[in-house]
Amino acid sequence: MRNKSTSQTKIFLFVLLYFFLWIILFEFIIPANNTVPKPSIVFLSFSALWNDYNLLTNSLVTITSVYIPLIAAYFLLELFASLLIKPGNFLEDFLMSLNWFSNYIPAIIFGIFLIYWFPYSNLIEFIFSFVFGFLSLAILYLVEVKHVESEYLDSAISLGANEGIISRKVIWKAVQPKLFRHLIKLHFNIWSVLIIFEFIKGSSGIGEIFRLSLSYHDVSALFAVFLITGILIYLGVHIIKYLQNKFCHWSFN
Repeated sequence: MRNKSTSQTKIFLFVLLYFFLWIILFEFIIPANNTVPKPSIVFLSFSALWNDYNLLTNSLVTITSVYIPLIAAYFLLELFASLLIKPGNFLEDFLMSLNWFSNYIPAIIFGIFLIYWFPYSNLIEFIFSFVFGFLSLAILYLVEVKHVESEYLDSAISLGANEGIISRKVIWKAVQPKLFRHLIKLHFNIWSVLIIFEFIKGSSGIGEIFRLSLSYHDVSALFAVFLITGILIYLGVHIIKYLQNKFCHWSFN
């Protein structure tokens, strides 16, 4: 734990160093340019983001499109987890076949088809995020179920636990910490893919701010929304870690 804490402290110090160098170099040494803007101009552009780029509305659209489908996908998986591992059902083969496609076809291509099929729908972002999140979690669950320690199952059977209890209280609890660890990576991937989705579709969201700032050649707004996006993702990661420590306290992370 001490080594992990020390490593995180070093990373945080490096981030502060990058931020300090950006201020020193581009605020006082390097002249104003269209490549990396002056920090003072970036901070001043926050008001323009709020008023001209509808920062609050667009941010809320993306935040809800990330977290509501992700939460729904997690609880739906928990609800139907026992069905996925029943012997002889086709769901496992179906999901693993989709996993095979995902190894060679980026998820955003599926998103592009959704944009083509439903160009005016406001729910497509939610559907896209939900499908992406649920499939990723379900496939990981099916993989990790095979690695549940046999002594856990044998102990539950010896105590007279039925199939439903073993599924909910033993298998799900054994895999749950790994699902939470996967949520951190999945959370970042959904943010990334969804911003690209919004950028292409031209719908409300942070991707729309990126698209507009690029079309206006507004490099200061581009940097400002870049910083805001990073902060939002950082906060989301720490919320997931907090929930992991609260609800998976038996795991060693």
